[in-house]
Amino acid sequence: MSVFACVWGKCEKKLWFKGAKDYARGRPRKADWSEGTTRKKQAGVSDMTMLSKINNESINDNLKMRFENADIYTYIGNVLISVNPFKDLGIYTPQVLKSYENKNRMELAPHVYAIAEGAFRNMIAYSEDQCVIISGESGAGKTEAAKKIMEYIAAVSGGNSSSIKEIKDMVLATNPLLESFGCAKTLRNNNSSRHGKYLEIQFNAGGEPVGAMITNYLLEKNRVVGQIQNERNFHIFYQFTKSASDDYRQNFGISGPENFLYTSKAGCLDVPNMDDSREYADTLKAMSVIGISTAEQDQIHRMLAAILWLGNVQFVPHKDDDNMSQITDPDITAFIAYLLESTPELVSKVLVSRTIETPRGGRRGSVYDVPLNIAQAESARNGLAKAIYDRLFDWIVMRVNQAMQARGEAQYIIGVLDIYGFEIFDHNSFEQLCINYVNEKLQQIFIELTLKAEQEEYVREKITWTPIEYFNNKVVCDLIEAKRPPGVFAAMNDACATAHADPKAADQSLSQRLTACSHSKHFALYDGNFTVKHYAGDVTYMLSGMTDKNKDQLLRDHLELCKSSSNSFLQTLFPEDLAQDSKRRPPTASDRIKVSANELVTKLMQSQPSYIRTIKPNENKSPSEFDVKRVLHQVKYLGLCENIRIRRAGFAYRQTFEKFVERFYLLSSQTSYAGDFIWTGGSKEACIQILKDTDIQSEEWQIGTTKVFIRHPEVIWGLETMRERYWHGMAQRIQTAWRKYQAFRAAKATKIQRVWRQKRQAFELIKFREHGDGLLGGKKERRRFSICSLRTFNGDYLMVNSRDKHTRGFLLREAAQIGSEPAVFSSRIEFLVPRAMRSARPMPRQLVVTKDHVCIVEEKVVDGLVQHALVSKIDVAAIKDLAMSPYQDGWTVVHLMSQPDLVFNCEFKTEMLTWLNSVSQGRIHLQVNSTISYNNKNMKSTQIKFVKNEAVQRAVFEKKTVQVCSGLPAGTRSQTIRDRPAGSSASKPKPQQQQQRATPAAGYNAPARQTNGNAYAQQQRATPAPQPVQSAVQSTVQSGSARRPSAPPPPPPPAAVSKHPRHKALFDFSDANTGMLSLEAGQLYEVLEKNDSGWWLGSRNGVEGWIPSNYLSPEPEAAPRQAPHAPVIPPPMAMRNNPTGDVNNQQLDSMAQLAAALASRSPSNNVTPTSEKGHVPARPGMNRFAQDDSDEEEAWE
Repeated sequence: MSVFACVWGKCEKKLWFKGAKDYARGRPRKADWSEGTTRKKQAGVSDMTMLSKINNESINDNLKMRFENADIYTYIGNVLISVNPFKDLGIYTPQVLKSYENKNRMELAPHVYAIAEGAFRNMIAYSEDQCVIISGESGAGKTEAAKKIMEYIAAVSGGNSSSIKEIKDMVLATNPLLESFGCAKTLRNNNSSRHGKYLEIQFNAGGEPVGAMITNYLLEKNRVVGQIQNERNFHIFYQFTKSASDDYRQNFGISGPENFLYTSKAGCLDVPNMDDSREYADTLKAMSVIGISTAEQDQIHRMLAAILWLGNVQFVPHKDDDNMSQITDPDITAFIAYLLESTPELVSKVLVSRTIETPRGGRRGSVYDVPLNIAQAESARNGLAKAIYDRLFDWIVMRVNQAMQARGEAQYIIGVLDIYGFEIFDHNSFEQLCINYVNEKLQQIFIELTLKAEQEEYVREKITWTPIEYFNNKVVCDLIEAKRPPGVFAAMNDACATAHADPKAADQSLSQRLTACSHSKHFALYDGNFTVKHYAGDVTYMLSGMTDKNKDQLLRDHLELCKSSSNSFLQTLFPEDLAQDSKRRPPTASDRIKVSANELVTKLMQSQPSYIRTIKPNENKSPSEFDVKRVLHQVKYLGLCENIRIRRAGFAYRQTFEKFVERFYLLSSQTSYAGDFIWTGGSKEACIQILKDTDIQSEEWQIGTTKVFIRHPEVIWGLETMRERYWHGMAQRIQTAWRKYQAFRAAKATKIQRVWRQKRQAFELIKFREHGDGLLGGKKERRRFSICSLRTFNGDYLMVNSRDKHTRGFLLREAAQIGSEPAVFSSRIEFLVPRAMRSARPMPRQLVVTKDHVCIVEEKVVDGLVQHALVSKIDVAAIKDLAMSPYQDGWTVVHLMSQPDLVFNCEFKTEMLTWLNSVSQGRIHLQVNSTISYNNKNMKSTQIKFVKNEAVQRAVFEKKTVQVCSGLPAGTRSQTIRDRPAGSSASKPKPQQQQQRATPAAGYNAPARQTNGNAYAQQQRATPAPQPVQSAVQSTVQSGSARRPSAPPPPPPPAAVSKHPRHKALFDFSDANTGMLSLEAGQLYEVLEKNDSGWWLGSRNGVEGWIPSNYLSPEPEAAPRQAPHAPVIPPPMAMRNNPTGDVNNQQLDSMAQLAAALASRSPSNNVTPTSEKGHVPARPGMNRFAQDDSDEEEAWE
């Protein structure tokens, strides 16, 4: 079901939500389809307050249905129920996170991001501290939920300054760091939190994180020295032993976890789907982000190594007395002393003996060293290891808090509680009692705050309802923590105060004192154990060892050992003063956990809570198994059924007037028209109007002071269905209009893309050509066809990059020995070849240029077969520069380093220079001089001179002198494709406006239009300019006047006498490529330019193009005799007799008018001369992209 709503709220005097402008005008923002279009179909109900039957079985069935559909989140009002999926569902991507930003809880499917969004927005809107309480048993997913809450808040909270980004990174870095030191693998959970953590993220008034603080609760330090079978120690020990650096292994004696008793005794070294090496890298990275220095990291690893080596200390009975013990391997204690930076004698003494002081009348008495038996020695060893790890963990938390101190004034707080879950094992001891006690306190907060909030809302809204009975677990909390009558903790403290050295006697004393708790029906004592009936079930605890664990005292010998160490870091971990002699009983472990739990409750009560209740679907950590019986048990002790009944007590749905109107205003014709909000009254009256227009019975709803209440969920479903039908019809209209628009846009886009594909390559080549003009630097004259608009730098003119083995280009590639290296330039050249005892002469060769090499290839015919041979191959890096003359010739000298220079003539000299400059990254430049020196094959300096000779048509090399005629000025730039006049097309000339008729002489002598005023335009053949088209009959309507005859048209101009030779075509030739001129056998063609490449520039009937020279007769035809000038047609008699044009009283013959009109439309006056095109057709190798396509060019413009 798609939901469209807007997040409403106030932040002091401004509106922060989307659609604030519409709300300011008294109307809600229009709904849209931007969200929900890709939502999958939800199984069951997403909010269990909508269940038809309210019982534990119905709740269990709904959770199972959603779990099997991969919907792990379900609401009970504003409480989120989360079922651990034991796999990644892909629902925590950045896109999913972004979709929940600025969204109401009901707009999208239930998600942990929605809870985080609600807490963050409520903090800003209502200026209240928030907290997220995550509860559930071990392995239900509490730690992962807390991580996702922190990820979301860090992503959506504002602030772009470096300090705010630093705080965000630190908050996220606390997750891998504290997981490594505070989580472990248990039978129920691979990443079980063995400590409690309450993270408070501090925000300024703008909602930007400025700091954070972590409060730690009851680390399970007994896990350091022992675990039950198939469990593991804390993650950091396995990460360290598996992935320690070589320095740590050498300096701290670290090896695999199987070599240490504390990590291998339980028989579990690896965890499925957990990479200890990767997580160790994340831990080190988190330390760096927090700001823990390298020296501090070394000390942390030194302490971890000391703990591991302490576990390997073994004891045997002393040879003199079985009640005494001795260490089996003194080398181990010596290494421990090295790690602790103490003496081996002191370490051994602390492990096998204990110092006891006997007071005398308030004064210090005698001091004795009491030897320890094996059991006592092992206890002392384990006590030292636990003390070091516990202090190390507290130091890390303290160091994290120092790094995350607020960078500014903190106004608000969002707290995230991640604490151990309720535990029921086969053998439960003091640790489980403390853990379950804290969970009892959290359950009490949940029940009291939920019921209290519900009651206050009904009272505030003046709604009558019947209270729901529920189990108040306050009696269980009092049973454990009360002093009068004494509870379990009080009995333990009394036993610790009176117990002597015998642990069994201490446990018997505790059993006697626990009889005072038998008055409670939730407590039972029998057979050395006692049972407490918790809200989550009955748990039996063993009395054995509870007194010692509750004492949790640091032996004075251990403290002296750590204080006497020369390691300053170890001294920091134990700041106690040895000289202080306090007679006050130190606090026990139960005292500390009770104080911490009450402080936590006080903090949570000061914030607005959000709840996440986690459920573990099975004990096998299977992503597909749903243990109905086990989940049903959790549903019962979490009190989900009571929570739903409280939520539905009287009314299952409640919403503010504004939001209700915003969502359902479409259902009433009084509040909406065509999707627009038209109601002008108040929101309360609008709610009443909508409920009446939808025919909902009055007993199904009530109006409070600020909210509307609906009794049964079926009514909401009906309203949602009506709303969906409305939007379905609107969506059909939108889709129809959208499809039309898409079709129109696709047609236009196709046309633009077609034009762009045709023009894109030409643009790149033209840009490259302009770069080549810049390399010449205005120092060299230009050839006519080097600057024409169709000339582009195509590069590979010999098709060397062709992969067809039957082409000449492929043979050139093989001869050049360039392998798969692409050729950037290839062309025919005239290479200066030295001869023995004779002067060098130019010979035809092929030039191939790649990114790394310049190759000269010779092509010759041997026995009727074309063969290619490599003449020279040099590295581009060996080229110093290029030298050319200042004239228009193509002779080039390539100066090389420590090699004979290359001298050759290349038609595409500018392009060759540009490519060499490009592949050398701008290193190769051009030198221009009329005399160029170069080194011949004997490395002797030789000169080649360049002189001008206007008698030669093309450059002539003879006796080291090149004769060349004048070219275009050196500063001439390459031409671009002539722009068409605005509003016209190249294929459709713009009609000229009528003007006064010119005289015949003026019409004949009018010169052709010049382009850019350069010499190239001046060399164009003289052709007549087009004449304007006159009307056949030009009439003037005057009062009482007759028609006036038009003046006679000018005579057609005589045919221009060509100055170019004409050759007869011997064969037919046809080529559809642009710039080619087709030949018809027997016809005469003017040759405008001859080129040694075999292609001549020809012309016929005003059309120019490139033609193959071997298709023409070698001798030119005789020039035709020039025809005489056509006589000038005399003007009509009326014009001769009346030159002023006043012919009011004269009539012209209609046939004369018709003749004048036909003469003005003569084809000779309308032919557009060739020079008007402003460009010359391209020969092979020139640009073939510049085509006149009027429609496509108009679309491109």
